[in-house]
Amino acid sequence: MALTTYADIINAACARIGEEPVQDFDDDLGGGQSALLIYEETVDFNLGLQPSGFFFAREVRQLSKLSVAAPFTGFSHVFEVPQPAIGPPVYLTDDPSDPNRRYTSFILTANQVHAADNPLYAMVKFRPDPHRWTPTFRSATITALAGHLAFAIASDRGQRSDLLTLAYGTPQENFRGGMMRTALNEDAFANPAREIKADNNPLTIAWRS
Repeated sequence: MALTTYADIINAACARIGEEPVQDFDDDLGGGQSALLIYEETVDFNLGLQPSGFFFAREVRQLSKLSVAAPFTGFSHVFEVPQPAIGPPVYLTDDPSDPNRRYTSFILTANQVHAADNPLYAMVKFRPDPHRWTPTFRSATITALAGHLAFAIASDRGQRSDLLTLAYGTPQENFRGGMMRTALNEDAFANPAREIKADNNPLTIAWRS
């Protein structure tokens, strides 16, 4: 059985702790609404553990220019950060065809971008459907979710602690150990660090101009 929906992930976590699957996510009498809230919180937190964004949970979007907003910061344009998104943009660019180009002359305030150039684009993180997750991220998330549900459903602190340690490692690993470390390491191969251009600095640019 493929785990392709949020219901599949939640019920896989329930099976991990020996609980019956949730039948109705609109009715909280059976814990459906609570389980869905815990699912969303856990997934968003796990996606946030990769600052540059997991490769399956980030994409380039064009910023939407606000025609009625006053750019009180002195810039010419005000843009909205494209939604839905998790956290601030990973980076901005004025040329999405150049993967190394970064736009830095902007101010990010109140979930808006103030800048002098138009158009602009942003790499944003978002919450993808489970069918897009990697197997390593899916297993780590199901394990973490099972830990949270073990306490929410059965008030079992011991099982919660064991499962969260399995998912994230020890407290000293800052949620980047355990199964999540495998997911982060796998993603690192898809998001390699880009080479810093030594000539991309104000002095060199001024000398060449």
